[in-house]
Amino acid sequence: MPTFNPNEPATDSDLKSAPVRDNFNALKAEIDAAPTTQQVTDAINNAVSDRPTTGAMNDAISGAINGTPRNVDGIGTLDIGISDPPTQGEVQLILDKLNDLIRGLKRNI
Repeated sequence: MPTFNPNEPATDSDLKSAPVRDNFNALKAEIDAAPTTQQVTDAINNAVSDRPTTGAMNDAISGAINGTPRNVDGIGTLDIGISDPPTQGEVQLILDKLNDLIRGLKRNI
């Protein structure tokens, strides 16, 4: 099988058909041996077929995030003194702060 020779035909040489034909045949053989667009597309699709889609990844990330608590840095501390025994007002403050914390940790409110 002929191989492509970029030096044929030489500059300012007499044109002979055999070397030119050999170059054309060699280039055609290289083109015919190259994969088609469909073959490349199929190879790419086969290589990534076992990977999740973008939608599946987004769903997985959303599911993972929904299973975690939210950031509660905005909920302040409860800076009170507690008497012995605690008064109803002190217990109510503790209950209110606990409810703030619980509401703050929930994602789906």
